[in-house]
Amino acid sequence: MLVELLVAVVIFSVGLLAMAGTASVILTSLTSTQSRTIAASVAESRFERIRTTACAARAAGSATTRGIVETWRLDRLARADDVTVAVTFLSNHQNRTETFRSFMPC
Repeated sequence: MLVELLVAVVIFSVGLLAMAGTASVILTSLTSTQSRTIAASVAESRFERIRTTACAARAAGSATTRGIVETWRLDRLARADDVTVAVTFLSNHQNRTETFRSFMPC
């Protein structure tokens, strides 16, 4: 009877440790996803600002928004601008860079 109780306690403890480890991984994943979502939002905002600017006034540049470093460049084409926005942000204690690209007609 005592041995059965000890085995049950050990199995229960292993289950609790597994759940705690899983919770840690999920929290890390959620934090990373939130950072990527904010970075994508910053890039989308930059595209909108460039889109509302007259073609002749569009220029490359960089800025820091909400702790996210963004750089953008434009390659002029015949009837459009090829715009690339790179955002660098902190994800899981490491810098990560995501690049977004769009063609904007002139």
